[in-house]
Amino acid sequence: MKKANLSFLMALFASLVLSSCESSGTQSIKSPTTIQGQTIAKPITYEVLVKNPDSNDEWQTECLENTDIKQMSGDIIHAVLTGKLKAYDYFDNHLLTKSEIKAILKKNGNQNNIGNIQFQEEWYWDKENAQLQKKVKSLMFGYEICGENNKVRGYRASFVVNLGRD
Repeated sequence: MKKANLSFLMALFASLVLSSCESSGTQSIKSPTTIQGQTIAKPITYEVLVKNPDSNDEWQTECLENTDIKQMSGDIIHAVLTGKLKAYDYFDNHLLTKSEIKAILKKNGNQNNIGNIQFQEEWYWDKENAQLQKKVKSLMFGYEICGENNKVRGYRASFVVNLGRD
């Protein structure tokens, strides 16, 4: 019984801390005009889950409970289709045509099938201010590949979107 009470108190405390960090609505964030510090990764590539593939995994559910990438992914897909952003083939890096992009989107389904995002970033460590700054150079949506019982078996690469303005 004591263990259950302790677990409840810990969960309550965690939810209070997390809810105090939440903000409602859209907020404007000013990014630094210049990145300063020592380059520590140029580039680093890694994947981030944005949708829990296992509903029984409570920890992953908790980690992603405040994650909603629909707005961003919709904006990026729109920008790619209108030519504002460029999209490249994941395998051979050729610039994709609008019809190739549409075919990739049709094959992978809608935004609800995006399960992860692969980022390519540059990282800078500012020792004087003890701050890490990141600059996202590109990203790629990973679409869920489902097997038996609709369980996620892996992710299918979509296309690489170049965000670097250099």
